[in-house]
Amino acid sequence: MWKPDFHFPPLLRKLKRGGPAITLPKDAGMVIAYTGIGKDSKVVELGSGSGFMTAQLANVAKEVVSYEKRKEFLDLAEANVKRAGLPNVTFRLHDALHGIEEKDCSWDLVFCDIADAEKIVPYALAALKKGGYLAAHCLHSEQAKALHLECAKSFSEVFTAEVMMREYEVRDFGFRPAHFGLMHTAYLVFARK
Repeated sequence: MWKPDFHFPPLLRKLKRGGPAITLPKDAGMVIAYTGIGKDSKVVELGSGSGFMTAQLANVAKEVVSYEKRKEFLDLAEANVKRAGLPNVTFRLHDALHGIEEKDCSWDLVFCDIADAEKIVPYALAALKKGGYLAAHCLHSEQAKALHLECAKSFSEVFTAEVMMREYEVRDFGFRPAHFGLMHTAYLVFARK
C-alpha cells in the first residue's frame, strides 16, 4: 500500500511515532507563521500527544509548557523532545480541561490539540498577553466550529483554515500533480486576544 512521504526535516526524523496523531510540518508551519512566534516567545501546548508539535514549537520558541492527560503519551512526548535535544520544554501530566497553571497574561501562544477545545477558551484568555494567539489543531469540522464560535465571543481576528499540500511528479517529459497526495489533515482555528 502506498504511504505518503511527509518529507520530515531532520529534527522530526529523530522522533518516534506511536499512539496519537501528529501535527505535520505543513500545519505546524501555518501555526508558527500566522501566530508569529519566535525566539523570545512563550508557548503553552494543550495536548502533548507524541511530542511532534511540541518539538516544532520548542525549536522556534524560547519556552514551551506542554500539558498531557495520558501518561503513555506524556512519556512518548518527553522521550521525543529529549531525542530532539530541546531543553526548553516543561511537561505537565494534567488534563487541561480542568485548568492550567499559566494565568498571568504573559504567554504568546496557547496551542491546543485536544477534544472539546472550546472548553479551554477561558484558560487561554487568562494565559495570553494582549495580541497573543490561541491556535488549535482540530480533527473534525464540528470541533473546529464549536471552538471558532466560542472564540468569537472573546477574541478578535478569529478564523479557521486548512492546509492542503500537493506534490508534483517531475520527469524528463511531463510535469504534473502526483496521483496521490496528502490533502486535508486538520482544521486550524486561530484567535487573537
